[in-house]
Order: sequence, then structure tokens, then C-alpha cells
Amino acid sequence: MQRQRLMGMARLVCLGVLVWGLQACTTTEEKPESEAAEDKPARTDSSEVPEEAWLDPRLDGVFVVPGVDFGRYQALLAPPLNLDQWRPVGKELPLKELNRNDEQFIRQTYTETLVHTLVMQGGYELAMEPGPGVLEVRGRLQQGLQGSDEGGLPRGAVVMLLTLDLHDSESGELVAALSDRQPLARSINERASQLTAMKIQQAFINWMEWFRRELDMLRSDD
Repeated sequence: MQRQRLMGMARLVCLGVLVWGLQACTTTEEKPESEAAEDKPARTDSSEVPEEAWLDPRLDGVFVVPGVDFGRYQALLAPPLNLDQWRPVGKELPLKELNRNDEQFIRQTYTETLVHTLVMQGGYELAMEPGPGVLEVRGRLQQGLQGSDEGGLPRGAVVMLLTLDLHDSESGELVAALSDRQPLARSINERASQLTAMKIQQAFINWMEWFRRELDMLRSDD
């Protein structure tokens, strides 16, 4: 993945409260085959999909504000994952909206995987509040459609896009942004498989290993 420099960045995400306790829950239950057939969405022409649903893969990558000393960050502050943009405007996408159990499980898996990969294995400290040397990681997960054939996926594939905005916890300034996607279905007309616990867990394992590598590289560059 190419590393890029961004001179001006205005993307901000909503700040949540740090997760204090994690409780086990399950994703949406599998339905019998007969019921699943009834829920199969009608075929939709891609021209009917709202513009907001198309996610350009050329915007994925690592964007860094020049001059930031990432070596000074020894601890991470991790608010809950933002799921407000999970479903873009419109009803054309195969996956339904997440229920409360789905949201809780996804947020729990995000936090647990981040802590396991970057704190327990990566040597970073886990901060409970803003302070010197603390990097705030604001994550956002959304569903959308692959905007082009770039990035190893066909245009129209249904994807999950994880965006991690990194802020200096004291000043609140955005210092870097990272984004990466993983597929859910090969096309808009393909009925998406169930978003199982295993699929969610594997996605976050892949994402956090990638995040750890990128963050280590940022720190070693300084």
C-alpha cells in the first residue's frame, strides 16, 4: 500500500465514550432456507444506487499530516467504533440495518482486537483518558459499494470500509487517517451471506494487524 502525505485534512468522526466493559453477544441469527429465500432482495440496476453508496478505492491508504512526531505516542485511547454510517442512504444494498446485538458485538470485537493486537502484542499502552503521548484512535465502519475495479475487487462489490482517524488526544488535531476495505459480496445483485461472528472477527484481525504495521512504520520514520 502506498504511503501518502496529506497537506489538509478535514475529516472528523464523532467521539464516543471509552468502552469499560465488554459483554458477549451474537450477530443476527441464521434463518431457515425457506425464510432466507423470501428475504432475498430484488435485482437492482446499479444506476439506481445513490451516489453516497459508491466508495472510491483510490481514497484508501495512509494519509499523514507532515511534521508530526509519531515517536512521542506511547499510548492509545480507543473510543467505541462509530457505526452511524454503516448503511448509506437508500435501500439498494443487500445487507439490512444492524440490530442492537449486531452493533454491540461489532464494537466489542473492534475494541478487543485493537487491544490484543496493539497493546498486548504491539507494546503500546492503553490510555483511559487524553494526555501527553496519547494517540486517540477514532474508528468508523460503513457498508458501501466498490466504486471501480481497482484494488482487487470488481466494481459494484459490497464492501466493509474501516476508517481510523488518529488525533492528538491533548489538542484534538487530526494527525493521520487510515482506511481499508474488505468484501462482503461480489456484486450488488448477489445476495450477501450472513454477517457471521467469524467473518467479523477475521475482518478485524486483518485490519488491526495492518494498523499495527502502519503505525509502527510511522513511529520508525521519526
